[in-house]
Amino acid sequence: MTSDPISAQSDEIILPELVLIPAGTFEMGEQDTTFIKNLEAGERKYFGVPNKNVEIERPFYISKFEITNEQFDSYVRAQKLSNPAGKNLVILSSARENVGDNLPVVEINWRRAMIYAAWLGEQKQLNCRLPTEAEWEYAARAGLDTAYPWGNEAGHNNANCNTCGSRWDNRQAAPVGQFKANLYGLYDTSGNVWEWTCSAWRDNYDGQEQQCARIEEGGTRAVRGGSWAYDSKYIRSSARGEFDASIRYNGFGFRVMCNYPDK
Repeated sequence: MTSDPISAQSDEIILPELVLIPAGTFEMGEQDTTFIKNLEAGERKYFGVPNKNVEIERPFYISKFEITNEQFDSYVRAQKLSNPAGKNLVILSSARENVGDNLPVVEINWRRAMIYAAWLGEQKQLNCRLPTEAEWEYAARAGLDTAYPWGNEAGHNNANCNTCGSRWDNRQAAPVGQFKANLYGLYDTSGNVWEWTCSAWRDNYDGQEQQCARIEEGGTRAVRGGSWAYDSKYIRSSARGEFDASIRYNGFGFRVMCNYPDK
């Protein structure tokens, strides 16, 4: 797909590149019947079983990579300039674990990720937020029904996870974009860091997967994509996790979705 025509840079503010995702329909959840049969009863909810046919009615933009330290730091600097008194600023610790401009920003809770997305929308002049669970999986699958963006086997060195065969396995997040993109041109939808979605967690798909929780609402949220600390089973396109919206963890990052503007 084509990248967002809006420049990634705006008055020295470093913004993420966006990719346009087309509208369409897909089967959300695990597709492999043999894999499903081998799941324990309590595991089925973590792979979207039973699956569901979902329609994505409108095209949308999504960030090409997970949001990076450099991009988030640029946001923090912009906050300081616009709010010199420092009220309600989001400040990153200088001692954070993930050091490096091109590493995914981590230890950001769900609400802070949503606030960043809204700020990004102001810079891009678009309506931006975290993707819903359905939008996330649709973009990650990129029109395929395979277990991973590259096929049905995890293979070797296709992603960063606990058993993926990369140099970062079970150690830390990798710099974004180290592995092959999916067919929509998105990187790291399998492995590296779990990614927040805007959707509240449900054990079964009941429509919430296509909605966003309110920003003031507590509770658990759905995360997608797996991470460097999880084995290859949990970086399948169907894999999902449930975590409290307040949690900050070095295996959690995010990417941003922006609505396609009305003509």
